[in-house]
Amino acid sequence: MIKVPQTLGNETAEALNALIRQTDKIRRWDSFEIQNLLRVVEKLQKVDAREAFVRFGGIAAICGEAERVLEYFGKAQQHPDIINTNHEFWISLANIGLYKRAQEIGIWLLDPKRGFFPKAWERAVSIGLVNEVCNRLDGAKKLYPELEQIDFSDLALAREVMKTNDLTDQDVGDVLDLMGLIQREHGIMFHGAFAAHMKTMRPAEDPVYLYFTIPLDAEVPEIHSMNRELARRIPESLRYGAFPRGMVASFTKAIRQELLAAA
Repeated sequence: MIKVPQTLGNETAEALNALIRQTDKIRRWDSFEIQNLLRVVEKLQKVDAREAFVRFGGIAAICGEAERVLEYFGKAQQHPDIINTNHEFWISLANIGLYKRAQEIGIWLLDPKRGFFPKAWERAVSIGLVNEVCNRLDGAKKLYPELEQIDFSDLALAREVMKTNDLTDQDVGDVLDLMGLIQREHGIMFHGAFAAHMKTMRPAEDPVYLYFTIPLDAEVPEIHSMNRELARRIPESLRYGAFPRGMVASFTKAIRQELLAAA
């Protein structure tokens, strides 16, 4: 296989990352900066089609072009190096809010023998793969002793909450997928390293439940509008016409520390 010139391969990745760092707002596919970047990737395609399709997919993700992301994913998978293709598109699928598709790849990547578990498990939890991470944890610790230094007690507690409520990773994925649709309609990606943050809530008079929040760098009125839209769509979009038992989710404003860290 022809080796990708280092400057060209790096150029596309760095340009894409720079766009993501600038803002969480979804770009327009026909904008000047996006079209310029696409032309660079077209040059890359001549020497490494797989990497080019990965970059095309990453650009499509930050433009909210869900069909294009899936199209490029399919094309990239026709080339060697499926492991890295899946890992890179896993990130793009989360960026665009296709969380259930990201779950499918995440389950595959979490196999400890594939080498991604230590750096992937937190991102996997953030897209709702609580049970999958827990199921693989013992095997992963045997391969990666450094995991023994991590406190997984919060994750174990979350799993117990899910077990008590018959809540599945797929149930969580259904909710996050609906939220991803709303994100695309409002033109904003999640803020920070993880799609969602999970907390175990212990109200005084109600059962314990999991609370998933998707942090946004957006104005409070827009976040309120997105939460109202979520509440309106839940009855028509989710299996039981409500949040699955044992979980609640909402959009929240990214805290100031996160915004400063990203600057």
